[in-house]
Amino acid sequence: MKRNKNYLKRYLLLSISIFSLYLLHRIYEIDIYKWLCNNEENKAACMVTGMNYVERGDQKLGDDYLKKSCELGYILACVESGKRAEKLGNEKVAILYYREACRLGDKNSCFGKEAPLLEGPQ
Repeated sequence: MKRNKNYLKRYLLLSISIFSLYLLHRIYEIDIYKWLCNNEENKAACMVTGMNYVERGDQKLGDDYLKKSCELGYILACVESGKRAEKLGNEKVAILYYREACRLGDKNSCFGKEAPLLEGPQ
C-alpha cells in the first residue's frame, strides 16, 4: 500500500513540474527566441520571433525579424518574407527575397535573371 502512495506522489510531482515548465515556456517564449536572435544571431530564432510577432499583430516588428533571419541566410525566412511582400503588393521586394532564397539553395524560388542580392552579412 505504501509503495502505491509513493508512486502517486512521484507521478503528481512530475506532472506539476512538467506543467510548470510548460507555463514558463509559454510566458517567456518570445523573449527566449528574441534573445537568441539578437545576441547569438541564431537565424532560426529570428524566424520564429518574426512569426510570433506577425501572429500577435505586430507586422512591422515581425517583418524586421524575418528580414534579419533572411540576411543571416535562413531560406525559409526569405521565402516567407517574399510571400508577405507579395501579399502586400510589393512585387519588387518579393522578387528580391525570392532571389535571395534561390541564391541560398531553394530551387523553387529560382526564376528569371539574377537580381541584386539583399544587403547584409555575406
